[in-house]
Amino acid sequence: MAFGQSKNRRHQDAAQKKEAMKGAVRTHGPGVAKAILLTGLTCALVWGSIELRRWALTSPFFLLKETSFSGLQRAGAGELLKLSGLTVGQNLWSLDVGALERAMDTHPWVRQVEVRRHFPSSVSVEVTEHVPAALAVLSDLYLLDDQGEPFKRLQPGDGLDLVLITGVEREAYLTDETRTRERLREALAVLEAHAATQPGKRDRLSEVRIGAGGMVLVLADGTEVLLGQGDTDAKLKKLVRVREELKTRGLSAEVIHLENRARPGWVAVKLSSPVSERTGASSR
Repeated sequence: MAFGQSKNRRHQDAAQKKEAMKGAVRTHGPGVAKAILLTGLTCALVWGSIELRRWALTSPFFLLKETSFSGLQRAGAGELLKLSGLTVGQNLWSLDVGALERAMDTHPWVRQVEVRRHFPSSVSVEVTEHVPAALAVLSDLYLLDDQGEPFKRLQPGDGLDLVLITGVEREAYLTDETRTRERLREALAVLEAHAATQPGKRDRLSEVRIGAGGMVLVLADGTEVLLGQGDTDAKLKKLVRVREELKTRGLSAEVIHLENRARPGWVAVKLSSPVSERTGASSR
């Protein structure tokens, strides 16, 4: 009799375990199935991404066929291609755009460059070049852009006729580039202001000299004009009147002083004629 009870108990335990498993399946089954499904989808996506990347990097559909340039005046497309190593047949997906831009930016005429990929098979390069505004004498002659940056040593083939900016030593530029570029920009501002008073480039500048006491202009005919500091526009307008007066009288000046801060309305003129010097002549 005891044996029968033990057997029934085993049957009851088995039934309870079976029922418990069914309950666990009903409770946790959907979550487990969802996890399995998500795992499968993730694996499929990873595998698909790997295969898609492999196809993109090897497919002839994405091989470079054409490179176009815009903004080129002085720099040559061939020079930029050689610097960057960009050639027909390279895969567009594998191109390092940043590295291409940095390589092309080493060209002395290039101020800024932007490379764009156009899928499936072309690249465009937009170049902004330095615009030379003057020549800076820094031991050697350097082309100076409108930001006061000496960007390139002058070469015989450059074919540029520009105003010289002198009075800055190369050592000063290397020691304090920020301050030196600021002074160069000041000289460029004077150059631009002078050009605004000269319609048709009547009195061309030959040199802008940066001095401790301010700017000195050297005109194309050799006349030196001492501007001093401040009131540049007013002084340059005064210079125009003085030059016209001298021309009317048939005289030429060796030096024109406009730097008298104590008497800003007065001009001192050293003539290059036999009359060696006239001072205190009012320009008003």
